[in-house]
Amino acid sequence: MPTQPLLPDSLQNLARIQAGVLTREQILGHGVSQATIDRLIGTQLWSRLSQGVYLAHALNPDWLSLAWAGTLTAGPGSAVGGRAALHLAGVLNDEELPISIVQPAMSHWHQGSGWWQFSRTKVPFRTVGDLPRLRVERAVIDLCAREPHESVNWVTLAINSRRASPRSLREALAELPRHPARRQLAEILADVGQGAESPLELVYLRDVERAHGMKPGRRQVQSGGFRCDIYYEEGLVVELDGRRGHEGIGAFRDMDRDNYHVMQGTPTLRYGWAHCSAEPCSVVAQVAAVRRQLGWTGQIKHCSRCRLAD
Repeated sequence: MPTQPLLPDSLQNLARIQAGVLTREQILGHGVSQATIDRLIGTQLWSRLSQGVYLAHALNPDWLSLAWAGTLTAGPGSAVGGRAALHLAGVLNDEELPISIVQPAMSHWHQGSGWWQFSRTKVPFRTVGDLPRLRVERAVIDLCAREPHESVNWVTLAINSRRASPRSLREALAELPRHPARRQLAEILADVGQGAESPLELVYLRDVERAHGMKPGRRQVQSGGFRCDIYYEEGLVVELDGRRGHEGIGAFRDMDRDNYHVMQGTPTLRYGWAHCSAEPCSVVAQVAAVRRQLGWTGQIKHCSRCRLAD
């Protein structure tokens, strides 16, 4: 059985840092010959992941090894981007392939594969981490350019993870004046800045309140140790159930909060996706009716698709 030659401690330490991945230049720079590299590959103690990039053990590469290999293949100045960058930052759980690798504009172009998807950008970017990755803000802004229909989801996901803020995302967007979804993103960030923390809360703000001329209620209000989604000054609570966080233990927490509001004499209305997206006019009519019962004297207006009954 072939045995692996003793490698310098410094090279072994580098391999540990880089999830087992080394480049030819790194190996030769630590005094290991090309003949030794060829022997390790030939005996399958190591494997070649791309030209000049090797996995320094006999196991299959895991996701982290592939992420390292992608940046080392792309060369200096490259970074993990997109979903992969969000995974490394703890925003996403899934280890997806292919891994997005972002390169400076003047770098050598690399063909994508089942493992990696390479792209070049003229806009400078900052990286973080030993394994270079885009900052969360830049990764989110880039994803919104590729998937504008998912912009709300990406923005709220990043903000709820507390890895980004509306302000930091606005600053990242300002660095990309030609972003294809710039206007849409600016509007989303403005709404999120008012306290909307989920896609459903944004739909409620835009299609229920704003479209019908109703002044937005206060967001994320603390009451009795609980936090409610929307609170109107007359004493009405509106809870929005987008499912995530409203199952299992979250469902019991919702019940405790609703029961507390009943004990305090605070009426609560609860709506989900189907209500706010398909029937926003009916929702605002119900909210307005309860608010009037509590003393509200305001008016609502018809929106472009309204079926409101006066």
